[in-house]
Amino acid sequence: MDRLEAFQYRKSTDPPVADDDDETTIWEKSLRTLLLPTSCGGQAEEDDTEPSEFETVLHCSARILLHPGWLLTDCSAQMETLTLRAVRLSARRPQRLLALRTTPAGSQLRPARWASTSALVSSTRQGHKRALATQAGGSAAVPDAEPGKERVVILGSGWGGYTISRQLSPAQYKPVVISPRSYFVFTPLLTDTAAGNLDFSNIVEPVRDKKSKVDYIQAAARSVDFKRKVVVCEASVVRSGVTESPRTDEHEREWDEGPDTKKGYEQLRKWEEGQIFEVPYDKLIISVGCVSKTFRTPGVRENAMFFKDIGDSKRVKRRVRECFELAVLPTTTPEMREYLLHFAIVGAGPTGTELAAALRDFIYTDMMALYPTLKGVPKLTLYDVAPKVLSMFDESLSRYAMETMTKDGIDIKTSHHVESLRWGPPGAPGPHEMDPKYCLTIKTKEEGEVGVGMCVWVTGNAMNKFISRSLTDLNEFPSSSVTLKESKVTPETENSKWHVKKVPRIGALLVDGHFRVQLESEDGKTAVLQDVFAIGDNAMPETGAPPATAQATNQEAKWLATRLNNGDLEQSAPFSFRNLGTLAYIGNSKALMQIPHEQADQSRKNSLLPEGLKGRTAWLVWKFAYLSMSVSWRNKTRIAFRWVVNRLFGRDVSRF
Repeated sequence: MDRLEAFQYRKSTDPPVADDDDETTIWEKSLRTLLLPTSCGGQAEEDDTEPSEFETVLHCSARILLHPGWLLTDCSAQMETLTLRAVRLSARRPQRLLALRTTPAGSQLRPARWASTSALVSSTRQGHKRALATQAGGSAAVPDAEPGKERVVILGSGWGGYTISRQLSPAQYKPVVISPRSYFVFTPLLTDTAAGNLDFSNIVEPVRDKKSKVDYIQAAARSVDFKRKVVVCEASVVRSGVTESPRTDEHEREWDEGPDTKKGYEQLRKWEEGQIFEVPYDKLIISVGCVSKTFRTPGVRENAMFFKDIGDSKRVKRRVRECFELAVLPTTTPEMREYLLHFAIVGAGPTGTELAAALRDFIYTDMMALYPTLKGVPKLTLYDVAPKVLSMFDESLSRYAMETMTKDGIDIKTSHHVESLRWGPPGAPGPHEMDPKYCLTIKTKEEGEVGVGMCVWVTGNAMNKFISRSLTDLNEFPSSSVTLKESKVTPETENSKWHVKKVPRIGALLVDGHFRVQLESEDGKTAVLQDVFAIGDNAMPETGAPPATAQATNQEAKWLATRLNNGDLEQSAPFSFRNLGTLAYIGNSKALMQIPHEQADQSRKNSLLPEGLKGRTAWLVWKFAYLSMSVSWRNKTRIAFRWVVNRLFGRDVSRF
């Protein structure tokens, strides 16, 4: 333990002494010395009384940080960051992590103890879990629950989280929303913002508002301790990219991949790393949504654009304008001009189809009026591995959509398999480094390489890392808040190894008919968590999976809120999805509406209803339906006003 001698203990009356060589305080320099790879490679011993060198480093670091006898300055905050980084990068035994604890007043440091914790902080390439659970007598960021009210922690601010936070009774519950995103997005109209039909703020509702009694914490959930009933979070207030779909992790990034180099990414993470804290709950509702599924296609995660949030829509609109400006430069060759103005959308579901249709209107109507010299050059291609578009619609409606969109100038390529996506023109030798001044190349199994100016990837959903990596094995069985389906909880039950029950291959949380999260033991037993729920795309009821749509998630949130408000969750029948119909815009003021055929009991089709609506009639229904479904009257008014303005003066074509 010679490295521990590097610590220079100084009294609070003495100012920090700067080192003449690098102008770094002795404290910070000492801690950096301790955190060198050679000093952090030790592993925790099996005996709790024999702490490793790494644990001792943390213990001594905490003494400097927390003891009132030592000066707490900016350098101490830097040391705290370094200590946290050491936990993330250097711990070798997830079951033997150091838990630092102080008295409630924070005036004295209790002796450090070696404890097990399920609080995940991050995952490395080998999948090891690290954790740091600190308690300093509570946090000002977490409001205390009012007497007689249960604190309901809601993870996510999408259709599930936002809806249920507004539906819960304020007389019975104190909702706390935890999400990196401080707003709710009305996703059915997200394509309209990319095409300039609406302003981005027209479809956004803030989580914090004057009327609701909902508390909000801008953070990302990192793990859940079901035994202690706490959620471990990392603050994300200053984190960039919150408004965009997750792209790639630092350990997955190469030097020449993506919009930033690895070096720039590491510099960015220095100030993006948020504080780690715990939020207790009485009830927990998990509705964190999903990320875009890439099927491990090379280059897609790094180079494609996704379409799930406001930031994604801004990037799409900006890139379209960017490609047009590049195309009219005198230095652009005719071949490169065709590549830049070829826009590819992968995925012919409702989102991909509506995005292709909205961009078609934007490009062929508004952009062509601004760039008359480019007439006949722009091209839109819609790729899908399925044999048809909008496969969830009836055959006649799907066929009508393909015929109409093809006639309007959209090239539809079904039964096409994308193999890779990279920067550079087709046939260009490597290395293929990102250069937005030029095009990308999309390679399909059927056609080979094709140059495109932009590729938007909307092919389905995959579980995010909080679901797939954090909610896995349990360190301690929460015996006080579970019920076993087959038997009662016994000491043998508690000693068994348990993990969160999930759907095979998909990875979604397998919940019961009342959306309660379930646990599964190594011997096949199933336990139901009575106070932990999951709704939305990250959950699948074992009684039957509803479609992965905003309509389904909205119904789930309202159903669960009603059951919790009434207190009749146990007595109520399992959730049943009610199909209210499906809408899709296909361009040029035309749309489709799929009318549900089944009656409430789903026993027979209703022959009095048509298969669906199509054309301008369906487009009017599409307009009024989504206008009425918008949350606030403020946005309803703004949306209607913008649609009228667009008819009179055209769409917004600004690039920002």
